[in-house]
Amino acid sequence: MKRNQWMNVRAWTVGLVMVIGLFAVSAAMAQEAAAGAPAESKSLWDMIAAGGWAMWPLGLLSFAMVTMATVNYQKISLKKIMPPELLGQIKAAADQQDAQKVYDLAASNASLFTNALASGMRKFRPDDPEGSKRNVEDAIAEAVSREESQLGFWINFLSLISAVSPMTGLLGTVSGMIGAFQKIGAGGMGKPELLAGDIGQALITTATGLIIAIPAMFFYFMFRNSLNRIIQKAEGEYADILDGLTGTGMHGSEG
Repeated sequence: MKRNQWMNVRAWTVGLVMVIGLFAVSAAMAQEAAAGAPAESKSLWDMIAAGGWAMWPLGLLSFAMVTMATVNYQKISLKKIMPPELLGQIKAAADQQDAQKVYDLAASNASLFTNALASGMRKFRPDDPEGSKRNVEDAIAEAVSREESQLGFWINFLSLISAVSPMTGLLGTVSGMIGAFQKIGAGGMGKPELLAGDIGQALITTATGLIIAIPAMFFYFMFRNSLNRIIQKAEGEYADILDGLTGTGMHGSEG
């Protein structure tokens, strides 16, 4: 578990470094596009401002991407979804076939794992444990699906950002190119310095949109795969708990 958490922290850090580094590259591209303007005279704000109006929604999307990555990092973890100490207590109670204690532990501790287990335990019948096992499994599966959808709601924001960002950047590019062609039509063909601002906007907005979309897509798949792995592990733990409660499990197996 510790190794997986460290890998998530490292991936999150690398993603943020990518955003900062690539943003600097896109700003440099816009600076080079500004023909006739000395490179030393451009501040960071000037380079960002070269992107025009599109940099405002792109800035919001960038902030949203970092925020959603942080939120999902806090929510999508094995320790948060399936607390190990609580899991040990529940499995110990299940091995003793103490259904009431299993339910009490699950109901008094909120997490994806315990919420689903509590829903399933409401279907458990101590007088007929084997007969009620199927109903318990169905209730757990339904609750897991519901809990997964709630966590997936936050993950899906990253997918939305990865789709919207390049389209917003492309819209800024089109806007910049329209401005450049309008100036060409007005007789600015022989004066490239008049086109520098619009060309700079066209370059920086496309690059910035991709800079936001790439790590957003990376984080989306990272958190989605992490959630899937945790749920697969949870399914195995549910099976062990029910086997202990019904007395159908293999005794002495790994907890």
